[in-house]
Amino acid sequence: MFVQLQMTNSLNILNNVAVEYFSLGLQELSYQIWDELYHVIQEQPEYRKELLPVISCNMGNVLRQNGLLKEAGRVCLQGLKCCFETGEAYAVPELLLQLSTLCMKSGKTELAKWLHLSGSHFLSWSRQEQNKTGSPAPEHLTPGHKRPLHHGRTLEELMEQDFLLYCRESGR
Repeated sequence: MFVQLQMTNSLNILNNVAVEYFSLGLQELSYQIWDELYHVIQEQPEYRKELLPVISCNMGNVLRQNGLLKEAGRVCLQGLKCCFETGEAYAVPELLLQLSTLCMKSGKTELAKWLHLSGSHFLSWSRQEQNKTGSPAPEHLTPGHKRPLHHGRTLEELMEQDFLLYCRESGR
């Protein structure tokens, strides 16, 4: 148990370092870290529940920013599927909102609107639940500085938003 907790903490730290690198403009290095973490999670499923949604969100963001929309969608859908399979809701709002921007960029306007509405409502609900339990809300980044992701943003405003998540501390 102790070894698994230590490994989870190490993977969490690597993800959080990659988020910081991204905010400093080191997107390629961030992607390399997330890609390696993604493969570790695939090979060691005991870390999947906690880490796959977060890593999928972060990798999907970089892929989307680089115009790799299909790959970004595949990675984000895998993270969302993991959320629904495990009951882990931490990354659901960001994954839904990111998928809405991917659908909009792909010309699937109606699906984009539905995902945006769902993601916005889920974001509002999840933050209310976190306030009740005292859990910290995820931080979201735009290039160079931290800014909260507000549910009141329009789909057009989200098109250039970065969706990056820090890992939560283990043991919660």
